[in-house]
Amino acid sequence: MMRPRQVYAFVAALAACASPGAQSPAGAAPPMEPVRPNIYEVTPEQVVPPQVAGQEAPFIEVSGQGSVELPSDQAEISFAMETHAEDAAGAASANANEMSRVFTAIRSGEFEGLQLETFGYSLQPQYATSEQRVRSIVGYIAYNNIRVTISDVDAVGRLIDVAVAAGANRVASITFSASDTEPARAEALAEAVGNARAQAEVIAASLGYQLGAPLEIRGGSQRPSPVMYEMALRGVAAQEAPTPIEAGSQTVDANVTIRFALGPEVARR
Repeated sequence: MMRPRQVYAFVAALAACASPGAQSPAGAAPPMEPVRPNIYEVTPEQVVPPQVAGQEAPFIEVSGQGSVELPSDQAEISFAMETHAEDAAGAASANANEMSRVFTAIRSGEFEGLQLETFGYSLQPQYATSEQRVRSIVGYIAYNNIRVTISDVDAVGRLIDVAVAAGANRVASITFSASDTEPARAEALAEAVGNARAQAEVIAASLGYQLGAPLEIRGGSQRPSPVMYEMALRGVAAQEAPTPIEAGSQTVDANVTIRFALGPEVARR
């Protein structure tokens, strides 16, 4: 038996201003005819129920995390040469000679992906105060700072030994980093999104609903910061065994927050 179709009708009517039999005075407009009502059919699916109108659709919001370990494939070592002399010219000359030997030794070490650069130089007076509290210059100290970058992280210990043996008397820091982090960032993001979706599916199923489409997503993945080791080596003599240095790895983290629509209710058997 077919159910009668439900139809909503909107009617607009305008009554005549004068009775049909009234006579119009000379020169007056003819009386207006009654307006036929306009009827529009609207299916029930097009009608918004009063209790739903203006309300936000139900949703599920979850946060997901992803983490990927990334091996370091690049090392950056900062060396410094410190020299002393009674006058400024002597300190600067001694520093230039010593640093020249360090440069030559490092370049001769055949280190893979070697890059050398000077990033700081200073020449400062040294003061002393007499018993009469008179301050005077007693000498000069020169600093020359260089940065060495290599792509063989396993050779860092040997590099330090070569530089120290050549005269470098300060090792300021060692930094390990990954040259290309983009694949790891993409992998961490995919893991974070998958983690968020898995949580949302469990929540929706526990409520008896299917999971709908994603409505909004926030978050992302940041590039990992280089791993830095602070060092304070001064006046260290060359060792017979290579200096042990472990490069380690970096961690790429991703975090996302996703809002999913709550899908239709699961049919119960």
